Amino acid sequence: MGNPSNLDDATVGPHYKAHYQFQYLTAAFQFGLFDILEKTPGITLEELSVRVGLARRPTRILLLGCTTMGLVWKEGDGYHNAPYIQPVSVLSDQPSATYLHCLYRAAGWFCESLNEDTHAGLRRELPGTAPGLYGRLGEHPELESTFQTLMGAVSHPVPEGIAATVDLSEYKYLLDIGGGAAMNAVHLARSWPGLEITIADLPSVASRANENIAELGLADRVRAVSLDAFHDAFPIGHDSVLFTHFLEIWSADHIRELLTKASHALPSGGGVFVMTHHQDADDTGPERAACPSAYLHTVASGDGMVYTDKEYEQWFSEAGIDPVKRVMFGPDTVVICGRKR
Repeated sequence: MGNPSNLDDATVGPHYKAHYQFQYLTAAFQFGLFDILEKTPGITLEELSVRVGLARRPTRILLLGCTTMGLVWKEGDGYHNAPYIQPVSVLSDQPSATYLHCLYRAAGWFCESLNEDTHAGLRRELPGTAPGLYGRLGEHPELESTFQTLMGAVSHPVPEGIAATVDLSEYKYLLDIGGGAAMNAVHLARSWPGLEITIADLPSVASRANENIAELGLADRVRAVSLDAFHDAFPIGHDSVLFTHFLEIWSADHIRELLTKASHALPSGGGVFVMTHHQDADDTGPERAACPSAYLHTVASGDGMVYTDKEYEQWFSEAGIDPVKRVMFGPDTVVICGRKR
């Protein structure tokens, strides 16, 4: 909620600094700093200079920035990753850096996107014919693989959050719309051994998901099918539908359409679960609602934003789904639960 008293000590200084902070983060990825520190904790400035391929002074500058930002810490002459860097540092650094560069460049078109009411950043920075980011990534397989890998790293708490906040014990067949490379489905299948899950996503993503599922030995209960959520009917035969950070990509009208499709695919009493970023009812926060909204509008679709819980509950009702409860996962993520009438 908005609170003017929180503004007493506010300054614009940190916002000016953010530009430099992002450059340090991007450079650390590009030169493989986090990967090196993960594999060789305690390495010295001189050793790092050789490993990253930079002269001593540029290496010192990079380490200074990352240390002041809390990404890296120093003990004696040795440098270490901060604990929270570990889930990212185990990735292949260069692909992750590629995505960060792309996202940053595209985000520079934020003002134009607001003015044009469309995702100018995507149109200017990523060639292709598909209208949205996710379809256009399919035209760039290497970048799509990078995107899915990075999303898996930064979203690793999500499946645990779903399992901790949503009780799926009464359901047998879950349809996971936009389920990506199967990270959520795999965790849910392990949490509920009696649950069978169908992931529905774009063809290239579904193919990768099935490869992951087979490698993990879950092909008997989890599968991925190709689906264009707007042009194809949702497959029937399921008793529950899950949308995880999917609906906020789209406009209110598109969300109504997707929820109506989910309702039509379910029997009476079927469950609908929407995990999404939380926005306060008075449109004043939290900060996590603002950042994805800029990304969604400038890069992803030009259509979406982070909506309030009440808006989702209204759209549930319009689609023939009774809102049952909201469950918060952390301070800025909510699972909105419903049941088809």
